[in-house]
Amino acid sequence: MARTLFIAGIIALFVITFAFAILKEGKPIPSFQATLLDGKVAVVKMDGGKLSVQVKDKKGNKILKPKVLVLDFWATWCPPCQVTSKWLNQLHHKYREKGVLILAISVDEDGRASVEPFVKEEKTPYMVALDPKAEIANRFKVEGLPTLYFVNGKGIIARVIEGMPSGYKELEGVVHSMGVR
Repeated sequence: MARTLFIAGIIALFVITFAFAILKEGKPIPSFQATLLDGKVAVVKMDGGKLSVQVKDKKGNKILKPKVLVLDFWATWCPPCQVTSKWLNQLHHKYREKGVLILAISVDEDGRASVEPFVKEEKTPYMVALDPKAEIANRFKVEGLPTLYFVNGKGIIARVIEGMPSGYKELEGVVHSMGVR
């Protein structure tokens, strides 16, 4: 009896751990709001069955409806993240006009102090958000860096890459598999 309860407990623990693991492919992303490095606020949500990224500032709102949203959870102190950011720069330049939107979400605890110099030095062309308390990362159940989510225009996760991708071609291949060429 004790052994049966012990095994049942282990199985339950495994199921609970697995259930709370990283958000999975085929699942919708949670809505969230993030402060961008430039002071604007990005609101990512579903709007009439389509993914919407609203960028707000004091002058007004700009609503983006990407075909593919790439969320990159990263930190400046993470060497694989630094390499991945170079590939994301390439991806941005090649596919931004074709509906691919990249939002890098930094989990650096000191926020702007680390992120701003890095972004300037790397000439990062895409949106960068600050998540110093890892609140957004926790909603996405991110366990390691970098973690990339490729989200389709309906807000569904099409692909998750945990850790450093194998190269630019892998990122481009995911975008191609999502119908963007």
